Amino acid sequence: MINYSLQINNRKWCVSFYIMKSDGKRKQKQLSTGITALDNKGNRINKRKAEEKAKEIIARFDGIVDSEYSGWTLDKCVEYCLELRKTKLSPTTYFDYLNALKCHIRPYFQNRKPIRDLKAKDIEAFCSFMISEGKSPKTVHKMLSLIGPAFRYAEKNDFILKNPMNVIDKPSKVRCETSYYNAEQLNALAKAAKGSYIETPIILAMVLGLRRSEIIGITWDNVDFENRLIHIRQSVVTGDSSILPKGTYKVIGEVGGRRTREIILKTMLKTDSSVRSFTMNDDLYNYLKSLKTRQDVMPRETKAYMDFVCVNAVGTLITPDTVTAQFRKLLDKNGLPHIKFHALRHSCISLLANNTAFSMKQIQDYAGHGDFLTTFNVYSHADDSAKKSEMDYITSCFTDLFGGKDND
Repeated sequence: MINYSLQINNRKWCVSFYIMKSDGKRKQKQLSTGITALDNKGNRINKRKAEEKAKEIIARFDGIVDSEYSGWTLDKCVEYCLELRKTKLSPTTYFDYLNALKCHIRPYFQNRKPIRDLKAKDIEAFCSFMISEGKSPKTVHKMLSLIGPAFRYAEKNDFILKNPMNVIDKPSKVRCETSYYNAEQLNALAKAAKGSYIETPIILAMVLGLRRSEIIGITWDNVDFENRLIHIRQSVVTGDSSILPKGTYKVIGEVGGRRTREIILKTMLKTDSSVRSFTMNDDLYNYLKSLKTRQDVMPRETKAYMDFVCVNAVGTLITPDTVTAQFRKLLDKNGLPHIKFHALRHSCISLLANNTAFSMKQIQDYAGHGDFLTTFNVYSHADDSAKKSEMDYITSCFTDLFGGKDND
């Protein structure tokens, strides 16, 4: 067992000992037991309890070699922890985190103190720097969500005595109203989208309120014309397939750019509730039937995407990133208010939420939400006419509220 001694630091019993570093040299560590060592008169107390706690602490370190982790800069620690937990992330989220690490965290921290020497003020300085560079509080919080696991890993393994993330002052988030389209704007968009490169993704987003990845993942065997059903069972994302559990995906291509990414067909959706089916009305049925007829006879550059609904005029899959880029161009070209493509899902579900004919449970099932509160809190918006109807009802309950007949 490792030799140790009990010492007092900040009125607490601490255990001091040496462990072997990876280079063969010894390194001293001092860890608090959390047990009070002095009473109000300065007399030593609780030494027996401290001895028991010290043995528990030493047992964790007996036979291990101190990691070099504590000497790494924060960006290297973040990268290490991101790799450790990448299997818990979606390929899209993992790719976004890699970009955030490369563009923001590494440039700032790569030539600064090692993680063991960083204090709360150093992290707050990073937050202030990001704000001064014009980044939003939301972006700063995203950076902190990347940094946090690096400090938690160091704290868990006793490479640091205190986790500065527990005491930092984070920038306040600014609550922004979610942008979405009303029925009139959706009609204008539908007219603009007709014949465009992303006509089909836009129609499916507006009518079914689907996520972008769900739209691209629809294959013709998911469209049951005989029973007028369309099934949502899979999705398409881009990223690194190695982080996904085996048997839950298929690589169907790749996209280039600054970093080549795989096109991945995922059979495991965001939540269990995301697996759902829709009964097609005449409008959607006729549109998809006509689209299938045209695709059956059109010339194709590749047969790799024969089964997919969302392909371009030469049979190439329309990727999620292409949808985003083309949607932005379409709005610019037609002078329409800028919203994210995902906001079409929000718009669709909000139209349902503002119609009293549908219960929140019905809307939850339509949207594929696993949580009723998500539907209620995020996607429900009362329009001005609904608010007036509500006000009419309230005022009708109080006949004398606005100076009715005078009482005798």
